[in-house]
Amino acid sequence: MTFEAAVEPGSVTAIIPAYNGERFIRRSVDSILRQTFPVTQVIVVDDGSKDATREIIETEYRDRVTLLRQQNGGPARARNAGIRVATGEFIAFLDADDYWLPEKVSMQVRVLGKRPDAVGNYTGLRIVNDQDEFKMDVPPVDPATLWPKLRWCNPGVPPSSVMLRRSAVEVLEKGFDERLLGNEDWNLWFRLIRKGPFCVSPEPLTAYRSSPGGLSGNADHMYNDFRKMLDDTLLSDLSGLERALWRRRILSYQEFKACLTARAAGDKVKEREYMKRSLLGWPSPFWASERFRYFAVTLMRT
Repeated sequence: MTFEAAVEPGSVTAIIPAYNGERFIRRSVDSILRQTFPVTQVIVVDDGSKDATREIIETEYRDRVTLLRQQNGGPARARNAGIRVATGEFIAFLDADDYWLPEKVSMQVRVLGKRPDAVGNYTGLRIVNDQDEFKMDVPPVDPATLWPKLRWCNPGVPPSSVMLRRSAVEVLEKGFDERLLGNEDWNLWFRLIRKGPFCVSPEPLTAYRSSPGGLSGNADHMYNDFRKMLDDTLLSDLSGLERALWRRRILSYQEFKACLTARAAGDKVKEREYMKRSLLGWPSPFWASERFRYFAVTLMRT
């Protein structure tokens, strides 16, 4: 499938969902405005912030940024609000605590221009901490393995690294799933990749902030959030025995991921419980064999 542009070719809309983002919002917005390839439209969606996020945008970026305001509804709802008023051929997302390196948009537009079949592009990551100190560069997931990996896990393609074709998003019935508060990106990438492939810009062009805490560090929240999309999204194209087997595999793998999240949070009780559920749900070592290596570590920690 080739995705035709119904708007100005090469134009880019950047969307920032922001909730209490006053600490980092200037860095994020400035990184968009300093791109070597001009971003046509910058949208900040204030998701019911209780700090000075709105005032910063209104007073310091009045003529350069479109500010949308909504009651707190989560990043999926905020990004969708931005998508509805986006005018660019390409839509790029940036979380309020992340930022882009200057060549990011230029590189992604260039690569997508060579891949009219692609629904979107994602970049490598530069991991930084809350003090903007460099931690490491992380190469992007190999696009050749992205499918079918998206069937059972979120392989690590954060929204801040992604640029989508607006026309590809419009093919879907909806954008980000607003039920979800943690797996909404995985959900959308899964639905998009069934329409066409992703391509990659391998350079670490997205500065991704690694911060402790938050919903992504809550094992129960992330697992329950995943369960909301298991049947109606991840298994929607399967039936019969194939669907039943994949359901067990996916549950087993996500229980394993919840085990790792609980371990990182120092919760040994939840770590053991999720690991037990993972191995009982799919006991074969020929599926996600890394579960058994981590199981040995879990036993030694008890």
